[in-house]
Amino acid sequence: MTDILSSALQLEAAPGIVLHVQRFCSVDASTPILLVHGLVEDGRIFYSQSGKGLAPWLAQLGYDVFVPDLRGRGQSTPALQPGMQITQQQLITEDMPALFDLIEREYPGQPFFAATHSWGGVWLASALIRQPHYLPRIAGMVHFGCKRVIYQRSLRKRIMIDLLWGRAAGLLGRIKGFIPARSLGAGSADESCALHRDNLAWMNGGEWRDLEDGFDYALSLDALHWPPGLYLAGKHDLYLGHVDDVKAFARELGKHDAQIVLLEKGTGCSRDYGHNDMLTHANARDDHFPLVRSWLLQHSN
Repeated sequence: MTDILSSALQLEAAPGIVLHVQRFCSVDASTPILLVHGLVEDGRIFYSQSGKGLAPWLAQLGYDVFVPDLRGRGQSTPALQPGMQITQQQLITEDMPALFDLIEREYPGQPFFAATHSWGGVWLASALIRQPHYLPRIAGMVHFGCKRVIYQRSLRKRIMIDLLWGRAAGLLGRIKGFIPARSLGAGSADESCALHRDNLAWMNGGEWRDLEDGFDYALSLDALHWPPGLYLAGKHDLYLGHVDDVKAFARELGKHDAQIVLLEKGTGCSRDYGHNDMLTHANARDDHFPLVRSWLLQHSN
């Protein structure tokens, strides 16, 4: 088995904002890949303290894996405090470009892959649309349970998203000065009230337009040649990344090489996967991680 080196990098994304980036690689790593977490979580969705998860698994295959904690969460500094306002625009125009530039410094001129979970796919796509000079560097993207809009109208969605995440979380945010997602059982990281507001505006069907300066992502996307993408959806992901919403996100990104795979029992998977366990379950490395590997190899130069 290949020895994997794990190191922590400190990356300044903006004055006073330092991102923690966990790096996994072997001594002969040659292909960089950026893993971007989503809302109410940090980079640990991709790795565990025991060395399991997508990030170490990819490193075993020879990839140089960069896993950031975006601002205000995980080991990035400063930590989220009551009243601290973190917006999607900051993540899109500061955090993401800083990460792209980090990989450029490590691998000058070399294309790299990216993989995302949940809302991380929206942040990554938005950053590339807004700063399209980075697009030629992207060899391809793998999206785990990514959607921009939730179109599902199930009872569970109304309870968990509309009532719990939309109303209860918003009320607690006004009281506490931040969204206590961990206390609500909604995730592993708390959120800024501003980021919660931004998320709801887009996720509930609002135009793909920046809430601060009006930048129109959908309109700007029309002029771009989008990289290939692998879109994974869990059969048991009933509202956070329902397969129909994942398909809608792929369509929204325009005409491109898009492969959509439903992770369900009996089709190469040992179980019906949900929103998080498609990354964290022990069987994932045997069920669909090999599919990810094949796709990455297929799109490598």
